[in-house]
Amino acid sequence: MVRFFLFLLLTVSFAWGEEVKLLTENFYPAGLNVIQVDNPQNLKVVVLYRDKKLTFPALGKKVFFAIPYDSGKFVELQVIRDGKTIYKKFIKVKQKKYRISRITVKSRKLTKKVLERIKRERQLIRKAFSIREEALFTENSFIPPLKNPRMSTPFGAKRIINGKKRSIHWGVDYSAPRGTPVYASLTGKVVLAKELFYTGKTVIISHGAGLFTLYAHLSKIDVKEGQMVKRGQVIGKVGSTGRSTGPHLHFGVYVNSVRTDPSLALKLKW
Repeated sequence: MVRFFLFLLLTVSFAWGEEVKLLTENFYPAGLNVIQVDNPQNLKVVVLYRDKKLTFPALGKKVFFAIPYDSGKFVELQVIRDGKTIYKKFIKVKQKKYRISRITVKSRKLTKKVLERIKRERQLIRKAFSIREEALFTENSFIPPLKNPRMSTPFGAKRIINGKKRSIHWGVDYSAPRGTPVYASLTGKVVLAKELFYTGKTVIISHGAGLFTLYAHLSKIDVKEGQMVKRGQVIGKVGSTGRSTGPHLHFGVYVNSVRTDPSLALKLKW
């Protein structure tokens, strides 16, 4: 009886009086998903997990949200308007295994001046990801940032750099020759185009609806901050700037500054 009740709990959605439609079932750690609503006014999507919660404000009728990387086995999805829950779904998260990535890079001395630079750059990135606007795109999917991409390091890999444990790898690395064109994965506006200490020449694009993509370690940046770019437009060239072991593109996909798995995001249609 308990198992039967749990099965119902995990497979049944509850809605109260408004049309809410879950368009995707990308229910993996760091999976990007989309809910469609009739009226986005004063509405937000909330993901509850492990006594924590993530909030994704509605910026249009299609609301993008993420399953957290550290979600555990279950999350509760809620759609809330003016403090009232109008939709609820209990989700079982599909588990994934993540490999260990060991790399060796040239050490760079972290002087006081360098540490101050790193701090300023982190603030710039946070500011870029804080932009909230309606969708700037009309497409219903991302495209890969490279033609014939070859993944060298997946999202979620546990990094060991120069023999020491470091943070999780929060994007996907694609190996490619230096100078290979890099394409905007979705239409949007460039909110950062700058050389940074760790990620080298870096571009961040705001696509609206809370979505952002990041392109790092470029040899050349071909766009400027504030510029509108179309999906498929060349924004730079593959390189090995910043902390890098060789020519490659580090590609990231974010929703409201929450990291998502680009390999999963590239499979979505909404």
